[in-house]
Amino acid sequence: MPDRAWIERCLPHGPTMCLLDAVTHWDATRISCIAAAPDAAHPLARAGFVPAITAIEYAAQATALHGAAIHDAVSPRPGMLAKIMGVTLHAACLPAAGERLDVQAEKLADGASGCLYRFAVSSGNCPIADGRLMVVFASEHNP
Repeated sequence: MPDRAWIERCLPHGPTMCLLDAVTHWDATRISCIAAAPDAAHPLARAGFVPAITAIEYAAQATALHGAAIHDAVSPRPGMLAKIMGVTLHAACLPAAGERLDVQAEKLADGASGCLYRFAVSSGNCPIADGRLMVVFASEHNP
């Protein structure tokens, strides 16, 4: 399975904003990742807590890793989070440090200009957020 060094090479974020720690499973349509629950020093923390809405960033990073894994690419195709849909937040914030986040993403559609994923972020048996997100790929004419 890909390790943290591979994750950092595949995501266009600095080490501080690389939120996922490991890929635990992936296949042609799905990816499962884990991350340590954030502490008060997390880059997205506000007043010592990390809002649950940031689970979308965890999911977006998982989809980028999925693209890199299925295309066997060290540098995934450039893209950006274009739309989030049907998001349900089941908590106000992410769990405290010492817990683990589970991030699941499933590709629902894929095309030349982008892809659509369903995602779920949880901790233990407690759901945090779920929904869908769309990624649009950069083109030669629109970097």
